[in-house]
Amino acid sequence: MTKEMKIAKIISTKQIVVNAGSNDGLEVGDKLEIIDKFGDEPIVDPDTGESLGTLDLIKGNVIVSKVYPHMAIADSPKVSPFLQAMRPNLSSSSLYGSSYQEDLNVDPSQITGGLPEAGDQQIRIGDIVIKR
Repeated sequence: MTKEMKIAKIISTKQIVVNAGSNDGLEVGDKLEIIDKFGDEPIVDPDTGESLGTLDLIKGNVIVSKVYPHMAIADSPKVSPFLQAMRPNLSSSSLYGSSYQEDLNVDPSQITGGLPEAGDQQIRIGDIVIKR
């Protein structure tokens, strides 16, 4: 995968579209991280002078669920029922399902439907996405 992937569309608090697809090597099940670069200057190894890259802040994690030639849909991860029970902010009605899908912290003004909860480090169109 040579091109830098970015978020092209925010479908909901649970789904995004990235600007890479099967032509770029993406497959269903690929795990992606939505990142924010912390500064533009790379960290340099003091002994070798080699660039070690930049510091990346992780804004969210998604899993590719549908792949097209030039784009892919990715969903927020699902949480197991056991982990759901450990989260006090979930309603009791959500505990009866087999899994709970967490919300991504997206910018509400860029979503195509629904009203997400506001928060820090919002995911926005143009954010960089990397395959791990």
